[in-house]
Amino acid sequence: MFGDRPHRYPQVIGFLLVPGFSLFGLTAMLDPLRHANQSSNRELYRWQLISEQGGAVRSSDNLDIMSDTGVRDLSVCETLIICSGYDPHAQITPGLLGFIRKQASHGADIGCQDTGAYIAAAAGILDGYSATLHWENLQSTAEAFPRVDLVQELLVVDRGRFSCPGALSGLDMMLYLIGTQHGNGLATTVSDKLIYTHKRAHSDPQRISLQKRLDSRNPRLVEAVQLMERNLEEPLRIREMAAQLQLSERELERLFRHYLQQTPSAYYRNLRLDQARWMLQQTSQSVTDISVACGFASLSHFTRSYQQRFNKNPSRER
Repeated sequence: MFGDRPHRYPQVIGFLLVPGFSLFGLTAMLDPLRHANQSSNRELYRWQLISEQGGAVRSSDNLDIMSDTGVRDLSVCETLIICSGYDPHAQITPGLLGFIRKQASHGADIGCQDTGAYIAAAAGILDGYSATLHWENLQSTAEAFPRVDLVQELLVVDRGRFSCPGALSGLDMMLYLIGTQHGNGLATTVSDKLIYTHKRAHSDPQRISLQKRLDSRNPRLVEAVQLMERNLEEPLRIREMAAQLQLSERELERLFRHYLQQTPSAYYRNLRLDQARWMLQQTSQSVTDISVACGFASLSHFTRSYQQRFNKNPSRER
């Protein structure tokens, strides 16, 4: 698909809308195709919205989008992009997986947007392939599907499979498609129409750099937070961190209070609680296992800390 001229025009791309898909992610892929048609004065691309049952599909924004057809009424797609969002594991059905496997067996190019790679992996069509998906779901998906080579990038193209982690990366993906099929001139024209002036590389990070997230370029602060992020399951003592950073405990305390307006201990605890919240929302691990994985000595301590930070019991997070 990427780099190859279509066999016929218009090139039809099917977008499989899984309930909870990102509306922003979908339109980020559709608008470049629309502008490519308009700018070339030719219908290069045509798209079709597909759902399992047909009819309306609710997005993550709680807006219903009408699909063009259901999977039972569609035979074969040349190109299919799976659009999935929050809780992809909860949206999997035998009919959905069967449709995806059918398209793969007929040689379709299959793409995955946002968490679509989770569903494609569950269908067994990504074994032996490289893929990417939203960074929040990357670790749990990698654990669930060890035969898939998952990487944290903006776009991965591997033979007849391609994937992006959602949101604006879908725009990057379609601009790359337009450029490889119809030239950089058309891709640049489309970028200008979308007022999208910064071209991103496939390997660019999905997340803002730690320096920008902390709003600080202080190298010791960045190193301290990196130490914390690498040691969530077995938290370091503050004096151990200070020793590794070649600082005194008092200097480390001053550093966190100056830049983050909190103590190192409070920041570390909140980091572990944020990780626990993500695991509660994105994995099926028990609350007890998650509390251990996030470095809490007892379930009661974890529950109390969680309630104080998020004003709810961790078991209710699901």
